[in-house]
Parts: sequence; structure tokens; C-alpha cells
Amino acid sequence: MAIVRHWYLLLLLSAAGLCSCDGGRLSVVSSDFGTLSTGEQTTLYTLTNRSGARMTVCDYGARIVSIQVPDRDGVLGDVVVGYGDIASFEKGAERFMGCVIGRYGNRINHASFSIDGQKYELVPNELRDGVPVQCHGGPEGFDRFVWESTPLQEKDRVGVRFQRVSPDGEQGYPGNLNCSVTYWWTEENVCRIEYEATTDRPTVVNLSNHTVFNLKGPGDRYVMNHLMQVESDTYVLANRQLCPDRLLPVEGSPFDFRQMRRVDYRLDNYADEQLRIANGMSGCWIIRDWDGSLRKVVDLYAPESGRGVVTLSTEPAFLTFTGRTFDGSQIGKCGPMEKYCGMLLETFHVADSPNQPEFPSTVLRPGETYSSITEWHFYVK
Repeated sequence: MAIVRHWYLLLLLSAAGLCSCDGGRLSVVSSDFGTLSTGEQTTLYTLTNRSGARMTVCDYGARIVSIQVPDRDGVLGDVVVGYGDIASFEKGAERFMGCVIGRYGNRINHASFSIDGQKYELVPNELRDGVPVQCHGGPEGFDRFVWESTPLQEKDRVGVRFQRVSPDGEQGYPGNLNCSVTYWWTEENVCRIEYEATTDRPTVVNLSNHTVFNLKGPGDRYVMNHLMQVESDTYVLANRQLCPDRLLPVEGSPFDFRQMRRVDYRLDNYADEQLRIANGMSGCWIIRDWDGSLRKVVDLYAPESGRGVVTLSTEPAFLTFTGRTFDGSQIGKCGPMEKYCGMLLETFHVADSPNQPEFPSTVLRPGETYSSITEWHFYVK
């Protein structure tokens, strides 16, 4: 563990040096990130803009490892909570840190769905109230694979494209799914994520990214005093399988973030059913007037650091998880990950949509292209 923290300290020192220099270079640099227990080699990519702000991504799970952006004093800090070494990403207790989740992000109830009258049984990885559930693509989801990678560089942005073919029958899903995820890092400190997929059989697809954020910076242990505003009038009440039970208005609930509020502003109001079911603040919102265009979803801001991030997406729903299951036993790149140390900014289709036709369809057919975009616009004030 000392080696891991030494690696991360060097990363922070390097970022601080970049921040203090003028006339930096837009670049994408690859480096060895270590070996998996399977013997597979992994690669870390560092995407740096001319200001010195940067993000790092790796090919194992096509995941985000860090994002270094300035605070109001111009000091770079990593706003991503999680691991910093390949062994922890592979074997750590928090499996999904920073990764692409798929084929289906979030849960499918009863670990099954039907397309055109044909039922498909998925490989479950949860049992909730006696009911099998598949979560985030199953026990061998997209996060468990080394993706093919291609570095990219354009005039005002750098990136990496990750690609893999999910074979017919993987975790129970029909069709060979050819998918790509491209991360771009721009001169304006924008992370743009582009997802694309095609299939040779009707299937379902719902890709997202599972990065945990704390905008105060490295080592902070509490994210719930961040301010958040969500473009939504409706939230999802979950059932015992943490799949949608019904939609409720946010007005009068702890999930009313139509105006900027502290994330924990009604955390102790456990009379609320969703807070009780989720055992804390974890919620999913339906985006107001969703039409599939790229639009604002949520604004998150940390007054202590002055860092903020506006999330834009083409997706119909937004979910946050606030680290309520962390207990300090999980050791990240900055030490123990404690309860409420970070939160998701996850955009996707609603859980269990293949079984709930009132939600937008997640079915992809041959000849069609699944396309989804999410952007994180980092700012400071």
C-alpha cells in the first residue's frame, strides 16, 4: 500500500508542477499500469490540456482513474474518489470505481427480460428479498475486461477510444455487441464521454460511467455538504430489488433539488420511503422534458474549494449514490474511503426499463446504432 500511495503522491506533485507552468502542451501519454492476476498488461493514459489540468483513464474496464482540476486559488486537485492501482481496481471491495458499466447499467429485476416474445435469462449477481437481480451487467460485466485502446489528439482536445466486442450470450445477453467508449479532455476542462454500439441480434443496451466525485479534492471525507441542483420534477421510488416501483413528484420530498441545496439538507428525514429503502441518500431522477438531445442534467458545487461541475447528457435519467455503504475498510488512493466520502453523477436509462414499457426503450436492433453522450463541464468560482 505504501507503493500505491507513493505513486499517487508523485501524480499529485506532477500535477502541481504542471499547474504552475505557463505554455503547457496538449498531450495524451500512455504508461504501464501493471499486470492483472490473469497476466494481462494494462495501460494508463494521461490526457493533459495546456493549462495543466488533466484526467487519467485506463483500459481495464475503460475506467476513469483521476481528474485534476483547479480550485478557486488555481491549485490542482483530484476530484475522483477511488483506487489508484490496478490490483485494487481488480480485487478491491468497491468493484465498479470509475468504470464503464454494461451491457446494462443498474439493475434488471428477476435477472430476465423479453424481446419480441423471447425471454432471456441473465446471470444474476444479487439476491434481494429472495429475488435474483442482475446489477451492472452481471458478475462478469464490462468492468472486468481489458478494452482495446487508441489514443486520439485534435486541435483543442485529446482523448482515448476504448473498444470491445461483447459476444452473443455474454452474461445472458443476446447478440454480438460491438461497442466503443471515447473519453475526450478539452482545453476548457470538459470531459466528454461518447458511447456507441451495434448488434447483430436484438438486445438491450444501457451504458454509463461509475466515477465517484468529491469536488473538495484529495482525501476529503464528506461530500454531503456539496450543493446540488437537478433538472427534474420527478424521482423514482424503488422497490425491494432497488428497481422502479413508481414515480413521485420531488416537491415536498428530500429529492427536491430544483434549486441549489446541500445534498444532506433532509438526510435525517427517514420518514421518506426512498431514504429508508436505500438506507440513506441514493436517488434517481427523471430529466424534465427529455427528448434525447444533449442538455443540462445536474450542477454540483463545493463551496469550500470553489470547484463545480455541470453534467450534460442525452440520457433520460440521473442517479447519485453518496457512498452510504463505504465504512473506511476500503482503502483508496488517499486512504480509507468512509461513508459519504463521494458521490456518483451517473446518467443512463432507468433501472429495469426492459421490463417496464412506460420508460424509454433500451432495445437495440441490427442496423441501428446506440449512441449516448455525457459531458462533465468543470468550473471554478
